[in-house]
Amino acid sequence: MTLPDDTIVQSVWRRLPRTFEALSDRNFRWFFLGLFGGFASMNMQMFVRGWLVFEITGSYEKLGFMTAAGGVVGLFAAPLGGVVADRLKQKKTIIQYAQSFNALLALAIGYLIAIGELRFEHLLAVSILQGVSMNVMMPARQALTTDIIGLEKLTNAVALNTSSMNVSRLLLPGLAGGMVAALGGGDGNIEPAQWVYYVMVGLYVFAVGSLMRVSVADRVPSKGPQSSMLEELRSGFSYVVKTPVIFMLLGFNFVMVFFSMSYFTLLPGFTKDVLQVGPEKLGLLMSISGIGSLVGSLMIASMSNRRRAKVILFGTMVSAIGLILFSITTYYWLSVLLLTIVGFGSSARMSLSNVLIQTYVDDNFRGRVMSIYMLEMSVLSILMYPVSVIADVVGPQWVVGVTAAMLVVLLLFLYSFRPYRDID
Repeated sequence: MTLPDDTIVQSVWRRLPRTFEALSDRNFRWFFLGLFGGFASMNMQMFVRGWLVFEITGSYEKLGFMTAAGGVVGLFAAPLGGVVADRLKQKKTIIQYAQSFNALLALAIGYLIAIGELRFEHLLAVSILQGVSMNVMMPARQALTTDIIGLEKLTNAVALNTSSMNVSRLLLPGLAGGMVAALGGGDGNIEPAQWVYYVMVGLYVFAVGSLMRVSVADRVPSKGPQSSMLEELRSGFSYVVKTPVIFMLLGFNFVMVFFSMSYFTLLPGFTKDVLQVGPEKLGLLMSISGIGSLVGSLMIASMSNRRRAKVILFGTMVSAIGLILFSITTYYWLSVLLLTIVGFGSSARMSLSNVLIQTYVDDNFRGRVMSIYMLEMSVLSILMYPVSVIADVVGPQWVVGVTAAMLVVLLLFLYSFRPYRDID
């Protein structure tokens, strides 16, 4: 696999808008392709695993339990992943090992479906193993972006990475849902889902191959005796607590994500019980809503390094209002439109929270701070379990609506809180 000569490519990219600036770098192009392969597989899995769980169990509680299980292991794996990322000479190595491991897990689930032996416990076990893999890999992947592109183009690069995720979200869940429906899936028949997992295996292999072409200088180890992993982990947490801007960015991002996350965990059941549609419409809903995220992330890629916290607040408010409206409608196509708006607003928080943290963090703590960023996601996954239990009792619409309303209250507070609002 080859890409065009660097001189030609850079000449082409210079003529395009600032939106695609980071793609003028050869290493970033290969990194970008590798991320796309991983994102594509992840988005197919988001559809198919949730669909399988609800088809097998019919329970919102089981959907939440599945999400929480991956989060529990992340409590231990994410911090260690950050320490490893700060120690490795080549951060891409751990990403390649993790993606290869994910390919084997996907192959195993496809095989279990093919022989008719798949059970909820198998999906749960794989969720736990993938939780380990993802949380060990993600700090290195986040930090590697800065190593490849530098701080000057980081906003553009992270937004383009988010665009890659959103393009895969736009295409792959709909493709996966269409495959399952076309092959007769639904109403208890899960056999067609095996083909989704085989496609996922191919995408993981593509991701590993693309990363092999990324060339980054080896990390120079710090002078003096190396601390133990536990000591480095402790120093990472201490750095966050003693650095007000990092502590504030991580803390408020945690709360914002919590109030805006419940709808996605409950979506497989929401579409079946509230919108009363099948797997192909669930996949289509996830895909079309990705249009908003893609447009939003491309807009972020074009913006300058100014007023970024205000953009986060504005985008998240758009998402919150969209979720409130989504919670009260039972019309499928209106729900599609509203989730597209939610995706548009969420892209600002997804891209810029990451960028702001990486902008203000010290290089020596970058991997560990990004692991704490990932640790937040693990805690949030665990907190989705009681939310899903509540949804079994009061229904998913109430859960989505109330959490979105609480998000609005939080955003109004943050806008009045100048230390956060005025961060550039």
